[in-house]
Amino acid sequence: MITRYAGLLITRMPWTYALVTRPSTLCVGIFAYVCWRVIHARWLSPLRNVPGPFYSRISSLPSRARGLFSSTNDDMIRGAQKYGPLYMMEPTKVAVCDPEDCRIMLASYKFAKNKLYSNVGFMDPNIFLTRDEDLNKQRRRQIGPALSPTGLRDMEHTILAAGPQQLLAKWDERLDASGGPPGEQAVKLCYFHDFTLMSFDIIASLGFGQKHRSLTTQDTKVAQWVEKTFTMMILQMVLPVVKLWPFRVVVDMLLGRHVRELFRFGHAAIQQRKVHLQKGLPKPDDVLQKFIDAEDPEEEGIRMTSRQVITETIMMLISGADTSSTALAWTIHLLLLYPQHLRQATEQVRQNFALDHLITYEEARRRVPFLEACILESLRLCPVSTNLPRIVPPGGVVLSGHYIPEGYTVTACTAAANQNPSKWPDPQRFDPGRFAPSNPNVEANRRNLMTMSSGVRICPGRYLVMLEMMVTLANILNRYDLSLPADARYTPDNLTAQGLPEIMPRTNLVAMVPKYPSRDCNVVISKRKNIS
Repeated sequence: MITRYAGLLITRMPWTYALVTRPSTLCVGIFAYVCWRVIHARWLSPLRNVPGPFYSRISSLPSRARGLFSSTNDDMIRGAQKYGPLYMMEPTKVAVCDPEDCRIMLASYKFAKNKLYSNVGFMDPNIFLTRDEDLNKQRRRQIGPALSPTGLRDMEHTILAAGPQQLLAKWDERLDASGGPPGEQAVKLCYFHDFTLMSFDIIASLGFGQKHRSLTTQDTKVAQWVEKTFTMMILQMVLPVVKLWPFRVVVDMLLGRHVRELFRFGHAAIQQRKVHLQKGLPKPDDVLQKFIDAEDPEEEGIRMTSRQVITETIMMLISGADTSSTALAWTIHLLLLYPQHLRQATEQVRQNFALDHLITYEEARRRVPFLEACILESLRLCPVSTNLPRIVPPGGVVLSGHYIPEGYTVTACTAAANQNPSKWPDPQRFDPGRFAPSNPNVEANRRNLMTMSSGVRICPGRYLVMLEMMVTLANILNRYDLSLPADARYTPDNLTAQGLPEIMPRTNLVAMVPKYPSRDCNVVISKRKNIS
């Protein structure tokens, strides 16, 4: 029967019959299509005057292939260097590499998120995925207070315990077990892996209301659930076909169990919190409680449901843990490549704090401003984010002198904007002085820093990232001397053609991470000695 219907279809559609029976006709059709794409790209496209590689005007495949197999940030930096602050990435997608242009497109909800964010079907709408302007505003009003400097101040004791205190205890234990003479112990360790587990412990402790210590216990069960949940989210965003049978069955077998376990774990945390409060015990100072209590100040009585609280917490884990841990790793790497800045930061810390003092965020900000400058410069030179795609609204937009029609995609290229030579002299050099309080351009530099986004969708967890980085680095520099191992590939003497220390390679995961962390993210630590 199938054969009969197929024959009937071919008989009644001569052009289909011709294509099936005459391969030459098919080749002619393909050739005609390619010619049309070339003619449209060269003479008819509204983006024909935007600079960029010609193949990007024909197909989106080269851009997407590079995104899978190379560093998106490095590709965008090279693209901006070759073509300028605005260039073609795909036939309907333009890279925006000037901070001022980025702020224009990120300043309002008129530039909507790409539709792929709507493809995730197993999560409630949340602050990261939603394309709905009203919902995003409401979520920011609800969760904003918990992640504000004031809200985080109430939680700093939890952050310190899960963060630098746990990390220092582990590193001290490693030193004591090294077997060297007292005062001369030294140990080589991978700071990337330790920062990753530490950052997860911080956010998990805040978000699930329980003490998480995967760094010291090596119990990474919850971390694995989060990883699988993120994988499921990305698959549905990029390949929505995985939601259909039979792909859905395969994906569920591989990932679904972990996702369900994570949501059950979050639900249990909320139930435990309810029991805790029913006993008349005081409310803990953590993100979980603040999310549960969060009420929209503009719509009295509107609170998040238990599932919405769980979803926002999981999204905070997915987006926040890797962001802060990776940013910490890049900062340590850059300080080791530029020992003069490492020395200056270390001296400033030790001049202000005793060896056994646990440094808090406010103390570090007030008394170690050079360390904050190092962090901001690290976020500029090695941003953990990649690009922020938005849809051009009705009426179009003019960026860098080029008109982009409505419906086209413009993407803020954070790495390229952070190295735009019109805003950043000698952009490839790690120079914390750009963010020093004495720099007359410090406010403009802070405004031009695109790593945490800008405008209405600026990263809601940016204060948590800065707090974690400041207290972790300040306490590390106060207690340990740091040096590169003898077998390090990337050192102050390994220079690029521009005469600058070469930075280790990076690649795309949740964030823009070191490509070979086990090889390149190693440091030798020893107990602090006086700096002469």
